[in-house]
Amino acid sequence: MNEKKNFTNPFYQGDLIFAYTIFFIISVVSVYAAQQFNQYGEPFAMKQTLYYLLGAFITIAFLYFDLEQIEKLSFFIFIICILSLIILKISPEQIGGRDFAPIRNGAKSWFMLPGFTLQPSEFMKIGLIMYLASFMSKHSPTGKRTLKADWIFLMKIFGIVIVPVGLILEQDTGTAGIVMFVILVMIFLSGVNWKLISLIFLSGLTIAVSILYVMISFPEVAASVGIQEYQINRVMTWVNPSAQNPDAKLQVERAQMAIGSGQVFGNGVRDLQVYVPEAQTDFIFAVIGESFGFVGCTFVVIMFFFLIYRFVVLIDRIHQFNKFASFFCAGFTALIVIHTFQNIGMNIGIMPVTGVPLLLVSYGGSSVVATLTGFAIVYNASCQLTKYQRYMFK
Repeated sequence: MNEKKNFTNPFYQGDLIFAYTIFFIISVVSVYAAQQFNQYGEPFAMKQTLYYLLGAFITIAFLYFDLEQIEKLSFFIFIICILSLIILKISPEQIGGRDFAPIRNGAKSWFMLPGFTLQPSEFMKIGLIMYLASFMSKHSPTGKRTLKADWIFLMKIFGIVIVPVGLILEQDTGTAGIVMFVILVMIFLSGVNWKLISLIFLSGLTIAVSILYVMISFPEVAASVGIQEYQINRVMTWVNPSAQNPDAKLQVERAQMAIGSGQVFGNGVRDLQVYVPEAQTDFIFAVIGESFGFVGCTFVVIMFFFLIYRFVVLIDRIHQFNKFASFFCAGFTALIVIHTFQNIGMNIGIMPVTGVPLLLVSYGGSSVVATLTGFAIVYNASCQLTKYQRYMFK
């Protein structure tokens, strides 16, 4: 009985609950503001509220598992996520005359199910971070290591990530790039020899620069190897927006106009003047800028800084108690960081448009539920850290 009381009472994380609540309010209000454009005629704000409530239920449910149990589940979750991507790839576009796995922009990315859509790649990000965290917690370099041992470690990681990254890359290069960034951050924190880390980083940078160079200088070659025309146009617009046709740069220009029109305090939730395509998802930050101005944008950025700082502190403190939790928190933090940087960057025009949502704010069932599942594991880790520290000093 005492154990149950200790579990349910003293380990609540008030700062994380505060952050969850604030992001819930920011998200629902922003999505509600974007909803006035009536782009798809759906009650996005109401659905977003339900997704956040589901996220709260998931967080509570995860509290009934300890970190060791979650780690044991990671392999099965990883396999289920891979199978969902494979099933998506081989599924027919329509079943019974209704869309089931339609091809959009040259790729299959969603299951169209009754009442909702499911995007397996969003859950794959969390599943991959979980399994990599489990693998690294058992096999990451400790003490004096040889280059050979580190190479073997990296080859094993390559064997783990090659299939999911390949399947995601076939659907969406932006999401694949984010996954590879998260993987690199986790490898960097695993203790691998810095020479190998430098080699991986330089190799990745060289490949990325080479792809961008081909897309900019030889777009016909890029198209011939499977890069979609809209992806080439996005990169070209980012590099030289003045040389592109108006349709190619419409989204960025509209987003910048919306943010600028908000000025210091914004125009209010019900009085948006600038229409922005995909306002409730990819360009939600532009809606925040127009609705709440510079003050509102600054508050959102500060909240992300607060959340990231809280996660970084957790990563450092829990590592000595549970390496799986530490590596998972590191991967999840990297996911939040790259999504935030990329999304806000493309809204203000310093990054190419990639269709990457602003996690915890943008509308989206799969994205929101997957992200809040990751948050639930981090929250569980924070609770466990409080328990470890309390028992350690007793």
